[in-house]
Amino acid sequence: MRFQDWPSLRLVIPLIAGIIISDTIDDTHTVITVSAALLCSALVVVILSFIYNDRLAVLYGAGLSLCFACIGSMLYALHSRQVMVEWKPGPATHKGMLIEYPYERARSYRLDLVLEDSPYTDIKIYLYVPKDSLSAALVPGEHIVFNGTVNKPSNDGTPDFDYAAYLYRHGISGTLWVPADRWRRMASALNLPFRAKAARTRRIMYDKYKEWGLKGNVLAVVSAVSLGIKRELDQGLKQMYSTSGASHVLAVSGLHVGIMCAFLYFMMPAFLFKRRWIRDVIVMTVMWGYAVMIGLPLSITRSLIMFSMLALCKVLHRDSSGINTLSLAALVILMCNPAALFDLGFQLSFLAVLFILLLEPEFSALVKPRTAVGTYIRDLISVSIAAQIGTAPVIMYNFANFSTYFLVTNLVIVPLMFLTVCMSMTLWVVGWIEPLRWVTVKCLSGLVGIQNACLEKIVGLPHSRMDISIDNPLTVWIIYAVILLVFLWIKERRTHRLVQALACIAVQCIAVTIQSFVV
Repeated sequence: MRFQDWPSLRLVIPLIAGIIISDTIDDTHTVITVSAALLCSALVVVILSFIYNDRLAVLYGAGLSLCFACIGSMLYALHSRQVMVEWKPGPATHKGMLIEYPYERARSYRLDLVLEDSPYTDIKIYLYVPKDSLSAALVPGEHIVFNGTVNKPSNDGTPDFDYAAYLYRHGISGTLWVPADRWRRMASALNLPFRAKAARTRRIMYDKYKEWGLKGNVLAVVSAVSLGIKRELDQGLKQMYSTSGASHVLAVSGLHVGIMCAFLYFMMPAFLFKRRWIRDVIVMTVMWGYAVMIGLPLSITRSLIMFSMLALCKVLHRDSSGINTLSLAALVILMCNPAALFDLGFQLSFLAVLFILLLEPEFSALVKPRTAVGTYIRDLISVSIAAQIGTAPVIMYNFANFSTYFLVTNLVIVPLMFLTVCMSMTLWVVGWIEPLRWVTVKCLSGLVGIQNACLEKIVGLPHSRMDISIDNPLTVWIIYAVILLVFLWIKERRTHRLVQALACIAVQCIAVTIQSFVV
């Protein structure tokens, strides 16, 4: 294993480092100024080392890494400057456009608005309004005029969670609550933004599911895995999937993209195309259109970038590297949205795939089944263990728990989810023919019912969840460092890797000791 074989990884690591450094500094003006100066210097080093390759070759990699670290810090600082708005004190009248359907809360509706009044054009806020028939009937693209005092995001009421940072990192610059007599709806925009059009399309498809006979938990699960609509999942259902270790199947991700691509390839046999690359282009176009329609969640964006690159390499008859393709996907996403690094879905998605690429071949090599069924079970277990190793530290840091029966869950859920996604796609093909639609809806309802019943049994097993908490982010970094170093030690059989792993453990022990004395 050589670091040089993954050029995209060599670029994305310094980019991530630059974003993290920028996040720790509040003065965005200083960050931008210093990063710009360092970027210019690094570019000079890169150019000179490229020209005088024989003499300065050693500086090329260092200069390129510094360039991407500076780019990462600048991009995140610019994002922070745009999002962290200084609101004028006192109430004022604002106008905004609704970009999503109202989100129902216990006593109010949350309206996701993009402001349209100067000097706050294109600034996103959360507007909370009382529950009534007027607020419930709002649709994306409608204009809202309201009067109130917009406040910066704060942590009031959430002492154990940095809610303000969460909102800033998701592009939300302010929040406010207004009574019913201080806001009114206006006509929809003549030219709807694409996000509003996509939201309306999703709602039309969701209503079509209801019209065709899906309801209750079946409707909630099918709409989550096919349309990315999770608002209909009740808290009990979410908790059941989370406790059993199956919450990943509710997010439209690589598993779902793979199933959908396989379904589309099956529907378009190769013999129908003189040039097979045409079929690849059609499938990728359909999948990207689908991704845009459901709002381009980070997990499916990552998957589609990887699938697109693999398809391109196949057409060009080039070898492809999974880790290199994964790193390229991360590079593209972070260059477009540097705050995505702090999104939990981004972290879990990339960590799961990274550890699957690293560890799954090693686990699979331990057992050589003689049958196709045995191979399938071996591969599923290997993937599940690798993904769990990759995501467990982050899950324990954010949720303070660990799903004990994740292997049993995946052995049951993955095949059922494969059938569920295929049946949901089939429903859109045959749903217009009543007898076929009735059969498909019955099959789909039965599949989801079996799936939920199995998860309920798994959750009911003794010690289905272990409460394990990681309080310090440094501990998370050290755990990952130890895992990777032990993996390299097993792979390379070099003693210094084991020494480095033990050194990381020693650093953690020292940090815990110091913290205990400080407390």
